[in-house]
Formats: sequence, structure tokens, C-alpha cells
Amino acid sequence: MRLESVTAELRPRSDWEAVDLGLALARRDFWRLFAAWWLGLVPVLVPASFFLREYPVPVVLACWWWMPVGSRLVLFVLSRRLFGELPRWKEIFRELPRACVRRFGFRMLWARLSPWRPLTMAVEDLEGLRGKDYARRVRLLLRRGDATVVMLAMWRAALTGWLALALFFMAMMFLPAGQAEEWQALLEAWKDDSWSEIPAAVGWLGLVSLLLSLSLVDVFATGAGFGIYVNHRTWIEGWDVELAFRRLGNRLRGAGAALLGLLVFCGSPPVARAAPKETMEEVKAHPDFTVYSEEFRVPNPTAPRTWNWDGSWLAGIAEGLLWLVLLAFVAFVVWLIWRYRHLFKGGGGAPAKRLATPAARVVMGLEVAPESLPRDIPAAAMELWQVGRRQEAMGLLYRGAISRLIANGGVEIAESDTESDCLRRVAAEAAVHAGYFSGLTEAWMRLAYGRSAPPEEAMRRLCESWPFAEGRNP
Repeated sequence: MRLESVTAELRPRSDWEAVDLGLALARRDFWRLFAAWWLGLVPVLVPASFFLREYPVPVVLACWWWMPVGSRLVLFVLSRRLFGELPRWKEIFRELPRACVRRFGFRMLWARLSPWRPLTMAVEDLEGLRGKDYARRVRLLLRRGDATVVMLAMWRAALTGWLALALFFMAMMFLPAGQAEEWQALLEAWKDDSWSEIPAAVGWLGLVSLLLSLSLVDVFATGAGFGIYVNHRTWIEGWDVELAFRRLGNRLRGAGAALLGLLVFCGSPPVARAAPKETMEEVKAHPDFTVYSEEFRVPNPTAPRTWNWDGSWLAGIAEGLLWLVLLAFVAFVVWLIWRYRHLFKGGGGAPAKRLATPAARVVMGLEVAPESLPRDIPAAAMELWQVGRRQEAMGLLYRGAISRLIANGGVEIAESDTESDCLRRVAAEAAVHAGYFSGLTEAWMRLAYGRSAPPEEAMRRLCESWPFAEGRNP
């Protein structure tokens, strides 16, 4: 993963800003993503249209069920385009068989109706996690923004239905006058108990309208889920901080090479002092100070159009929308009950016991589980230091301090906390060894981010003043 070649601005965003980022990424390569989505649908659409050409409803259901394969191809293009690599069609065709069979039972059966699919599919396909690792990673990503993903799924269902109806009736508006009257008569004569008697032409028009609606909505919904995924990893792993340090290092290397060249060829570096006005103009010319403007064109209001159609079909549409809203409301209530089921536990009028929060086992990508640490942490860290493995030695001390504070000090440190968050939690809990942890954190950050190792005496003092009881794992 090359963060230097990323084609979007990496910074912590709110959840809906992350959705906007994903939509912008989908708009940038819309036609390629749209074609890739339909390519993923070909293995089911072609045989179903041939063998079930007289039954359009099963064709729609088969294509809807196979839709995650198209979403996987869209995600494949988006993920590589973000890092500056636009996949060729040869690579997309090569990815199609893997997209069809990868975790088929889980993705196409067990998790087919999951509202978190746009986010969890990225964990499954891009990180390649399975089993407990996959479940732990998904729980970590869903700690922030899970409600946004559910709201996105509800909007996705509503927008798909609305767009399918719009395309269907728009196509009817463009029919010739005689055919339009015949189709209108067929729709008016179509009763609630005659679903099997739907004309084939009407069924195929509905099929095409629904498939177009599914493809358009799913391309942008997959992009929105990918934007949320990138934003969560930026928050958790500090992509923006890492990218800033890498750019700073590149600039410093370039400045050092230029200074060395001046020393070699000129003997002494000339001191060039620019006038304040020239300096200001140079700073203002930087791309970061570019002012962007957007123009919005407001359409003129038009007179409402009058329709002479019979209003019976409107009643059917209204009834269908009513049932759709009721089903969405029932699904939302069921999800709320499941999401907060712990509030209903306990009986006999006694208050329900508060569920204990599991202790963090990974913090900032560092293993802090007790079984992952040696029994005598300071001695092991000093041995690593003496053989030149300084960052591992300091990291071992820092991991051990966090593990002891969680297990013995009762400090609730979350897996997504940064060094500053850990310091604030230790200070808020008034932990006994807060002073030692503050000094250790400062030394760790200087070495991890600034590549500035402390003197050996300072490292020896940190090991000798280790305040936590050794000899056993907590």
C-alpha cells in the first residue's frame, strides 16, 4: 500500500463527509464502474434471460441475488484507483471468477441481506480476513458510523424502488400514441389477483427498469461504503499523519541534497534573502492557497403538467409505497430490539446487570494481550536494546505498560485509542503510575515517529524504574 500515490485527500472526516468522498470516487470513474458492475451480472443474466424468457420475475430475483458479484468488481476498481492504479479490462476479467466464488456460502447466503455489506465487503475482499479476525475487524470498524451504514442501506432500498418506477413510467411516456393507450388499458385491467397474467412486454420493461435502477444505485452505494471504510482506517491507523511524515521526510531529503551540492561546488552556501513581498507571493502561489468556486444553476419553475390518465394506477403505487414504508419500519424496530437486546436481559424486577466491556487486545496495531508479552518485560526490553533493536525494545516497554494498566490499573483503553488518548485516560483514572507512563509515552513517540532514540542511560532508567509487578502475567 503506497500512501504517497493516493489520489484523494486523506484526512479524518465525519461519517457523511466520508459518504461524499465515496460518491466522488464513484463519479470520477462512473462508466468503468458501471460496465464492471454489468460484467459481474453476466454469468446469471444471460442464462436466466434465455431459459426464463417467459418469466421475467424469476430473472429479476436471480439478478438481485447475484448483485454482490458486481459490487465486488466495483470495489476492485475503486480500491486500486484510489492508489493511482487504474485496472485494465484484462485485470477486471481475471478478477471475475474470484469475485464469483470467494466465500460464496457466507456472502451469497448467510450475509446476503446484511445492511453493512458495503463496509464489510471491503474488509473481506481488500484485507482478506476470515473467521475471528474478520469478525474482530468488522466490530472495530463499526464502532463509529454503524448507524450511517444502516441509514445508507435504507436510503438505497427506497431510492432503488423510486428510480425503477420513474424509469418504467418514463419509458411508457415515450411510446407511440396507439401503443401507449393499449399499455395503459392493460395496466388498468391488471387486478391484484392476476400477477401471473402480466403481459410479457410489460414484465420485460419492468425488468429492464429495475436492473438499471439496481446498477445505478449499487455503484454509488458501493462507493459510499468504500469511502466510509477509508475514513475509518484513516481514523484508526492515522493514514493522514503517516502521509504527512513521509512527505516531510521527502522534502528534507531534497533540501539536504541541494545544500550538499551547494557546499561542494561553491565552497560556502550563499545566503539568499528574499524580499517580504516576494516571499508572500511565493507562499500565496502554493496550491494549498488556491481558491475554488462553484456555480449552481437554479432551474426556472415550470407550470405543472396535467395528466388525463385514470388515477387507479396511482392508488396501486401509493399502496405499494405504504407497504414498503411499513416493512422498513418493522425492520428498523426489529433491528433496534436486536441491537439493544442487552437492555431486556434480567427478570423479577431486578435491574439488568451491566455488561462488562472486554479488555482491548490490540491498541494502535500493537499486541497488548498478556499472553503476547514475556514474563519479565524490562529484562527482555533491555536485551533487545543491547543488540540494536531499539524500536522493538521501546515498543515492548510501551505495550507492557498499556497491558499492565488495563489488567491491574483498571484503565479502560480502547483499541482505537492513540497515544494521546491513552495519556488522557490514564490521567482521568488517576492511575498510580501516570508519571512513569507519561515519560515512557514521550520517549516512545520520539522514537516511533521522529526516529530519535533516547540515550542508553534513559532507556536503562526506564527499565530499572519499571513500576509494575513482574514474575507473572496479570
